This record gives sequence, C-alpha cells and structure tokens, in this order.
Amino acid sequence: MIRFATLVLALVLPAVAWAEPRTYEIGGGQVSSPVGLTVQVKSVTVGDDATKVRLQASFDSNQTNSITMNGDGNAYLAWGEGDQDRLHMRQIPDNKWMRIINGKTMEGELVFPGTLPATATKVTLVFNPGNEPNDSSTPGITIPLELKK
Repeated sequence: MIRFATLVLALVLPAVAWAEPRTYEIGGGQVSSPVGLTVQVKSVTVGDDATKVRLQASFDSNQTNSITMNGDGNAYLAWGEGDQDRLHMRQIPDNKWMRIINGKTMEGELVFPGTLPATATKVTLVFNPGNEPNDSSTPGITIPLELKK
C-alpha cells in the first residue's frame, strides 16, 4: 500500500508544481500625454496568480501641479475587446490614486490579480479609461504593448 501511495504521489506532484513566471520584454511601451505625463513600461511578468507590470511614470507640466493616473475608473490590462478580457489593477496601499506631483517620477511594479492567457502576444494597459489624454487632472492613457520573450 505504501509503495502504491508513493507511486501515485510521484506521478501527481509534478502535475501540480507551480509553473515558472513568464517575463516579457516590451515592444513599444511608451506614451506621452499633452499635459506632460510620460509613461514607459519596462516589463510584464505573468505568474500563476498575478500579472506584474514594471513601469516608470514622469510628470512635468506648466498646466497643473499634479495628476492622478488611477482616478476615473480602475486601471486595467486588456488582451481582448470584452470586459472579461481584462485584469484590474490592485490599488497601491499608500497611493491608491497614483498621484504624481509635478517634477517627479514614480517607478515600480503594478499588480494585476490574475494571469494573461499563454496565447496573448499583445495587451493594452489603460489608465483613466474614457478620459482624453489632455485631461489636466486625470489624463486617459492607453499603452499598446507587444509581448516578446
């Protein structure tokens, strides 16, 4: 009986082992808005339970003192046209609106609970969905990303 249980475990355990995260280099990945916000995506890492986007956002403007990147609608990562093809961003505990003050740069990793399909080769990162890029408080930012291994 013990030998049978050992054999079953030996066969089952490799199937439930965690997959290695997939990290992609980014083709494209930089957008600037008329209000002085520049966002550059550095990498996308897809894990078993979350997708992480490493980015840098800089804000330099003569129009306003600060902007909010996650103010009007939650930021999301999309790989298709429907709402079901999106991962919504987990809010940053100490800066949930992603406010950037004029003359500053914010760099870090954003977490999107869930995983992208293995077949996704292009995704879109969206901040302040539905807003125009020239909105002086919550500019709409859409960044098309090509995922390259």
